[in-house]
Amino acid sequence: MRFNFAKLLFVLIFFLSSTSFFVQKANAASLTSVSDTISTSRPSAAAPLSAAVLSGVGELQIFDNGSFFLASDSAVILKDAANETSDVSLKIASMSATGVPSATNRIVYFTNTVSNPHHQGVALVTPVTSTHTIKFTTISTIPSSGTILITFPGSGSNTASPSATGFSFNGELATPTDVICFPTSACATSKASNQLNSFTFTTNAIIAGGTTIYINIGCTTAGSGPCTAFAPRLINPTKTAAAGSADTWKVNVQTTDTVANGSVVLDSAILRAATVESVQVQATVEPTITFSIAGLANSANYNTSATQCGSETSNSGIDSTATSVNLGLLSSGILNKVAQTLTVTTNGSSGYAITATASGHLINPASGVYFSDANGPSGSNPLTANDTPGPQPIATGSSDFGISPCGARVPTLIWGLSGTIVSNSNFSNPWNTGTNGFSVTIASYTGPVSNDVTVVRYAVGVSTTHPSGLYSNVFSYVATATF
Repeated sequence: MRFNFAKLLFVLIFFLSSTSFFVQKANAASLTSVSDTISTSRPSAAAPLSAAVLSGVGELQIFDNGSFFLASDSAVILKDAANETSDVSLKIASMSATGVPSATNRIVYFTNTVSNPHHQGVALVTPVTSTHTIKFTTISTIPSSGTILITFPGSGSNTASPSATGFSFNGELATPTDVICFPTSACATSKASNQLNSFTFTTNAIIAGGTTIYINIGCTTAGSGPCTAFAPRLINPTKTAAAGSADTWKVNVQTTDTVANGSVVLDSAILRAATVESVQVQATVEPTITFSIAGLANSANYNTSATQCGSETSNSGIDSTATSVNLGLLSSGILNKVAQTLTVTTNGSSGYAITATASGHLINPASGVYFSDANGPSGSNPLTANDTPGPQPIATGSSDFGISPCGARVPTLIWGLSGTIVSNSNFSNPWNTGTNGFSVTIASYTGPVSNDVTVVRYAVGVSTTHPSGLYSNVFSYVATATF
C-alpha cells in the first residue's frame, strides 16, 4: 500500500497553523475569606389563600405551606386579575397554630381589615428585605477599570415579590442604590448591573492582591468594612426546606481584568448564604391587682398620703383603721372628719377604677332617724358630659353626711377640680354619699400603676335639734383592673 505523504503533510501544517489561534485559559485563583452576611436570615412569607376573602374582614385562611407571618408584619394580598386591586399594608395581629382550622390550612388575623375582595389561590405575602455584606480577600491584582461580579441564585426577579428560587432584586437592577464598598476604589461612581441576577462593579483604581474587600448592598453608612446603617434592599427567598432546616443559597463572586487580553477572570469563589425561619419567643405575664385600705391617725396630714389633698387632718379624736371609721361625738357648728387611704397596684394595660357603694343613710337603726345625704353632683345618674361636676358642700349646723376623695386619680367629671381640695375653716369642700346602694367612682387611671394612693374623707355635721343616738352605715370599696 502506498503511503500518502502529501496528505500527511497537509494535516500537519493545518494543525500547527490552527493552534496559533487558541490560547489556553489560565485557571482563576480562589478568593479567600469569602462570606455573605445578611442582616436578617428570616425567609419571606408567601402562601395562597385557601378560601375567598370578602372586603371588610379582619382574618383569612391560607394553605399551610410552612410560611410564618409574625405579629406586626405588614402583609400584602396580591391582586388576582387585571381589574382587581391588591391589599397593601395589612398589619398582622397573629397567626393561628398549625393545623387550625384544618390539617392543611391556618388562619391569619389582622389588626385592620381587608379593603378588597380576593379569590382563592391568590397569595398573601410579606417580603422580608435584608442588607448583604459580601466580604472577600483578593489573590490577584485587579487593574483599574476591572470588574467585581456578584451573581445571586435564581432569576433575580426585579419585582417586589419574594421568590422561592432566590433573592428578588426589588428594583435594584438598573441603578442599585445604597451600595457602599470598602475600599472605595472597589466601586466606581456608577454602580451598574447588567444581568438579571447579578451586580457588576467597576474598579476606579488598582486593587492589589491580598486586599480585603467589603461590598454592602442596602447600606447608607459604613466604616472601614461592614455596614453600620442599614437600608435593606434585596428580598429574601421564601421557605422551601423543612421547618427548622435552613435553605442555603449559592452566591458567586469573581474579579475580572477587562483591559488586558479581553475579559479574563482573575479570582473567583462560591459562597453560601442561609435563610431559616425566625424563632418565635413567647412569655405570659399574668394580670395582677392588689388593693388595700388603711387607716389614718387623727393628726395625720392627708396630703402626705396623696397629692392634691390640701393641708387637712382628722378632728374626731379617734384614729381610723382599715375596717373602722369613728366620727366621734358630734357637736353643732363643727364638721367631724376622718379619713382612710386606698392603695392600688396593677399591671392592667388600661388601668383601674375604684367604686364606693353605701348601704344607705347614716342611720340610727333603733329609731330610723338618719342624717341627710350631702347633695351629689347635679344631673343624671350615671353622669354625662353635660352634667355639672362636683358635689355640693356640707353646711355646718346641718345634719348632713357624705364622703369625698382627694388625690391625683379622682375623676374630674364626678368630683370637679381634678380632685383638688381647697380647705377652709368651714370645711366647705365637695362631699357626696351613696344613697340606698348608689355607687360612685372615686378614683380611676388608664395605665399600669404601683402603690397608687387615694384618700377618702368622711364628714358629718349635726344640727342642734338632731335626735341623739348611735348612727351607722357601711361603705364597700371595689377596685377593678382593666386588662
